[in-house]
Amino acid sequence: VVVRIVVDRNGKVIKATPGVKGTTNNDPCLLEPARKTAFLHQWNLDPNAPAQQIGFVVVNFKLGQ
Repeated sequence: VVVRIVVDRNGKVIKATPGVKGTTNNDPCLLEPARKTAFLHQWNLDPNAPAQQIGFVVVNFKLGQ
């Protein structure tokens, strides 16, 4: 599941949108866990960065997990 993320200057994910282009399975039971996983990411603090930066996180799921 590909998740579009918005990150602030402090490196905190402030928005996560799962199921964007590149996602191979849009099953609802995967989208919410992928969104929650994206919020767990922490990026490097950069006071000189733009107020918001956009990126993508890929969350892979395996059967039986």
